[in-house]
Amino acid sequence: MFHMGSINMKKLVSLMIIATVVILALPREADAIPAFARKYKISCSTCHSMVPKLKEYGEEFAGNAFQLPDAPEPPRTYVDAGDDDLLLHRFFPIAVRFDGYMQYAERDAGKFDFQTPYGVKLMSGGPVTDDIGYYMYFYMNERGEVAGLEDAYVHFNNLFGSDLDVMVGQFQVSDPLFKRELRLSLEDYEVYRMRPTYSHANLTYDRGVILT
Repeated sequence: MFHMGSINMKKLVSLMIIATVVILALPREADAIPAFARKYKISCSTCHSMVPKLKEYGEEFAGNAFQLPDAPEPPRTYVDAGDDDLLLHRFFPIAVRFDGYMQYAERDAGKFDFQTPYGVKLMSGGPVTDDIGYYMYFYMNERGEVAGLEDAYVHFNNLFGSDLDVMVGQFQVSDPLFKRELRLSLEDYEVYRMRPTYSHANLTYDRGVILT
């Protein structure tokens, strides 16, 4: 954190305009996590409207155990293991996500606070066979501290040929309502984090089974 007493409001607005122009000039393919886009040779904007926000197609893709509906898996991305039911990845699907924030306050002669990187995540996911996929991410850095493993689950899609989906592992209980990690705001949704009276449960991370 540093003081910017000599920077007036006009200069601040100019800096913000320049930053906005630079961001808008970036290639759209760089907007999202590219692991699935490289695999299926599609644009990141196919599933994302504004990262991390998902389009309806992206929601369907995630709800289909990270497989394109009614489309075969590209054979170039898998190793032939002699088992037609096993999808052994040729390259381990992993992605890195950085989150950063900047704050400005006029009090105390003006202050900039750059919280970058605010968070660093390692993410991996994909199918292991037809209608069975996995997803996990490890929070390497959150406000300067290692948070550890957060999401880690196996997703059984269309179980027994029905519309039933089963997720087993560790995940956010709030996901069927609203994916907390897809928020665009700095502040968390406190209603998800609160524990009533002496309860040990809330709507954030927990281990168990979800049926959808």
